[in-house]
Amino acid sequence: MNLYIESLEGGYYVVATGEQDNRKPLMASQDKPKTFNSIDEIRTHFEDKTFDEVWLRQATPYEEMVGQADNDSELEIEIKW
Repeated sequence: MNLYIESLEGGYYVVATGEQDNRKPLMASQDKPKTFNSIDEIRTHFEDKTFDEVWLRQATPYEEMVGQADNDSELEIEIKW
């Protein structure tokens, strides 16, 4: 099982677990995903779990910053857990 962390605007993070094609978001309630304020907070929440891989996804506004059209690209990298 993998852990997928997504960085959101405003310094928040949401997570999902599962496999690449079958991710299940961690929910705070039936209709709202649980949010975290830091990677360390996520690490503490999952301290009793072991994951095969941990991925971090962040929106990359590089094209917009250098005057190119925004293509909503995202950077997804595997991080050491």
